[in-house]
Amino acid sequence: MNKSVISSLIKQKAKEYGFALCGFSKAEVLDKEEIYFKKWLDEKKNADMNWLNNSFEKRVNPFLIVPEAKSIISLAFVYDTPYQHIEHKSIAKISRYAWGEKDYHKVIKKKLKPLCAEIELLSPEIKTRAYVDDGPMMDKIWAARSGIGAMGKHTNIINPAIGSFFFLCEILINVELEYDKPIADDLCKNCMLCINACPTGAIYEEYKLDANLCISYQTIENRGEIPEHINLDNWVYGCDTCQDVCPYNSRNIFTEDERFFPKKETLNKSLEELSKLTEEEFNKLFEGTPIRRTKYAGWKRNIVINLKKNSNNS
Repeated sequence: MNKSVISSLIKQKAKEYGFALCGFSKAEVLDKEEIYFKKWLDEKKNADMNWLNNSFEKRVNPFLIVPEAKSIISLAFVYDTPYQHIEHKSIAKISRYAWGEKDYHKVIKKKLKPLCAEIELLSPEIKTRAYVDDGPMMDKIWAARSGIGAMGKHTNIINPAIGSFFFLCEILINVELEYDKPIADDLCKNCMLCINACPTGAIYEEYKLDANLCISYQTIENRGEIPEHINLDNWVYGCDTCQDVCPYNSRNIFTEDERFFPKKETLNKSLEELSKLTEEEFNKLFEGTPIRRTKYAGWKRNIVINLKKNSNNS
């Protein structure tokens, strides 16, 4: 079976498993990206996410992960829903990807495993390895190289047809495929909406993000105190501000997987109401969801900071 046929069948199967986008790029060392990534790390723009340093070599060299890799399959799974936040100082905000009842890692992995199995059945020599934000892969770089989107000024991948509210994942495969061309157009052009909307100035230059200032980092990954100058803007887990204002996300492209639909117990709830959750209630309510990552202490910290800010501003 030639690579053209294999490539076509893989895209067909990816669609059958619910992936909105599928593209292919050649596996190679990311020499150009390595220079920028190292500079970003040297400047401490990764805050205290030291695991990015620990896996540096693998992130820029896929052959250290799968020595026989020939191609990278990039996939995107839409998670946006028709629901919206109520913009009011009393309402807590949670990032869209964490609205549902299941952790996306588990949902997507249950799709990737049988997809990889079917791909390997196409030819006896085919071997695959898949990741969904859980391995040393530079998801956004490979997505751009595979043509399923282009980097936006907010540093998220944008697809002109469906926006940016999607999960990225990769399959490393040991055969050559028909590679897709990267999107050549500058999708953002003169638009500055995301940069101007960021409450903390985390997008310090076009296409550059400082995690130290990013609300998503502060509310999820930061286990310590949040600096007083960081305006959480009512976000208690993650932040979607830069994506919410992006014109490409006005396409109304929504997931059909109801596991990503918001839990009624959390969407548009007041900060006061959520602050009353006990640790036991928190663990039960968010069991199996991404929100457990912030832990109860982080959850309470984020809510208290927002309540205090709103009280001072009233």
